[in-house]
Amino acid sequence: MSKESKPQPFRINVDAETHDWITQRIQSARIVPDVKQPDGQEWADGVPGTVMHDLVAYWKHKYNWRDVEEKLNSTYKMFTLDIPEGDELIKLHFVHHRSGRANAIPLLFLHGWPGNFTEVEHLLGLTNPEDPKQQAFHIVAPSLPGFVFSSSPKEPRFSVPRIGSVCNQLMLKLGYAKYIGQGGDWGSFVLRSMALSFPDACVGIHLNFLTASNPSPLTHPFAYLRLLFGDFTPDQKKRIQRSHWWFTKEWAYGEIQGTKPQTMAYGLTDSPVGMLSWLFDRMKLNTEPSYVWDPEMVITWAMLYLLSGSSWHARIYKYAIPMLPPQVDNRVISDKVAFGASCFPYDVGYIPIWWAKATMAKNIVFWKEHSKGGHFAAIESPEALQEDIKEFVANLSEEMRRSLGA
Repeated sequence: MSKESKPQPFRINVDAETHDWITQRIQSARIVPDVKQPDGQEWADGVPGTVMHDLVAYWKHKYNWRDVEEKLNSTYKMFTLDIPEGDELIKLHFVHHRSGRANAIPLLFLHGWPGNFTEVEHLLGLTNPEDPKQQAFHIVAPSLPGFVFSSSPKEPRFSVPRIGSVCNQLMLKLGYAKYIGQGGDWGSFVLRSMALSFPDACVGIHLNFLTASNPSPLTHPFAYLRLLFGDFTPDQKKRIQRSHWWFTKEWAYGEIQGTKPQTMAYGLTDSPVGMLSWLFDRMKLNTEPSYVWDPEMVITWAMLYLLSGSSWHARIYKYAIPMLPPQVDNRVISDKVAFGASCFPYDVGYIPIWWAKATMAKNIVFWKEHSKGGHFAAIESPEALQEDIKEFVANLSEEMRRSLGA
């Protein structure tokens, strides 16, 4: 086996020139004056000026990238691996924490936008639970192609199924012939694609972001009628209304990234404050109102996107979204793959279980609707997500658990 086909250890080490450039841009940053919004409407035009002033002041006077860099290197065991996909060769960056337990189950964690691989931090403890009776996991968390430290595809139409193929190859090359996956946002679409394309390897997926086509009146008439007549509980109505609000009133970022991603990338990667505000606008509105983002984390997420030097965080919206209906949303995952879902009230993608049974997956073994939490479950509600993952695995058949090594 050649060196390139083996995982290579990876450490973050931003060169001095790049670090100095970002520091200088922050020190000379100018914040555009804001207007005074009515109470409760402070975020109506985007990130409020007071919030940006505070974040930039923190970046100027308190944030230390070198300390963060060391913290990231000490927290995550990181690697890169060259993975061919058609005519492309992706140097995939990934976190890989192996459990020392013989019955550990491989778990692939996939992030989305504006997230990144660091969302997996609170799941790393699953590799060695304190209770010896609890299920242990091997944790694998790649950066999607073109995100953070993974190399970018050279052709524009690098679809969700091709991203899934890269991730499946990663798991197989790491020695995991069968595995389960967990993800939200783009990670949820990639995992659904993997469950459709590689059901013999990706034998179970647990998602925390759900979108699907409408039930067909021909194949699922009862589900179709329930949807037609709005047969939802009051709580389900609130969740669906939030999804509708998001995709009708807050989808402008998707339209911009989905039309001119390269133009967007020029502006964002050349402006640390621009990247910071663009990401944080989505981060804040995707979470429960009471959730408080740590400024160091917010700035670090912006740093990771700046360091990628790529337009793929925007380009994926142009070339993947139009193909999601035929590639993912209009296809039902077979009963060979176990399916689980955790629904958080402030997420922006939701359907009830009867809708999912008609349009998303045939073998739903776990479903839980939480009363707190939002889009970034691994960050906002890590304990709840961990418990859901463990319960999802406990609901797998004995045969499937044995095939996974449990």
